Formats: sequence, C-alpha cells, structure tokens
Amino acid sequence: MEYILTLDNKVIRFINKNMRSPLLDKIMRFVTRLGNGGFVWITLAVSLILMGGERKKMGWFMLGSLGIESAACNLVIKPVVGRVRPFDEHNMEITINKPKDYSFPSGHTAASFAAAVSYYLSDRKHGKAAIAGAIAMGFSRIYLLVHYPTDVICGAILGIVSALSVHEIYKKKSSK
Repeated sequence: MEYILTLDNKVIRFINKNMRSPLLDKIMRFVTRLGNGGFVWITLAVSLILMGGERKKMGWFMLGSLGIESAACNLVIKPVVGRVRPFDEHNMEITINKPKDYSFPSGHTAASFAAAVSYYLSDRKHGKAAIAGAIAMGFSRIYLLVHYPTDVICGAILGIVSALSVHEIYKKKSSK
C-alpha cells in the first residue's frame, strides 16, 4: 500500500512540475466542468431518450449506469474511505473551485466511464469517442490536483462495473 501511495504522490508532483501550461490549464478546466454534476453525460442520455428508437434504450442504460455509480461512489465509498484530496494533502493551489467532498474514488471519472461504457456497449462505433472523453475527464482530475491516479483508476473501474451491471440486468430480464 505504501508503494501505491508513494507512486500517487510522485505522479501528482510530476504533473504539477512538468506538464502545467496556461493553455492546458484552460483545456483541463473546460473538460472537468463538463463533468460537474454529470452534466455532459446526463444531457447526452436525455437527448438519446428524446430521440426515441434504439437511442432511447441507450439513454436509459446510461442513466441507470450513472445512478448505480453515483449511489455507490457518493453515498457509500467516499464517506467510508475519507481520503484527503491531493491539493489539501500537499498544500497546493488549484485553478478550480475546491471540491468539498472526499477524493476516493473520482466521481467525475466514475460517472464518465459509467456513461461512456454504457454508450459503447450499445454502439461500439460511436462509443469509442465517449470512452476517449471519459479518459480525458479522468486525466483532467489528476491534472487539476483534485484526485490521485488511484482515485481515477478506481473511479473508472466503478463506472465500468456499473455499466456492465446495468447491461447484464437488462439481458437477464429481457431473456425471461
């Protein structure tokens, strides 16, 4: 465990020292803002539902995945683990509003992967762009010093498991 914590801290310091730039700061703030409250993913899911047809089912899969992920992440895991955020741990200044909740796991990343994987499972061709967006979201959270790499990795895993669960439940129910 100590090795993982040391690696987390090394990555945070490396990014803060070697990758920062005014342009990348703006891009990462934009990317992360899209994920505030699951905005981009909820908007996409509702848009798909309103389109009807097969897209409607995709939208409902996304909302179901987001619901499972959000409950697990924000109501159970974050309060139980209680991990301090990197900017607080290392007394670093950040360029976004300071999140008030705990760091582990990354809710932005979990929501992004829940929605993106759900979309991908329904539409592999266009779902690849959603996966790329989820990856960018996760990186933005590390870059902006609000999450450690393990927060983002575990958030991604939580999102993936949420999406797979919703799709598996649907398969079982529709085969009866």
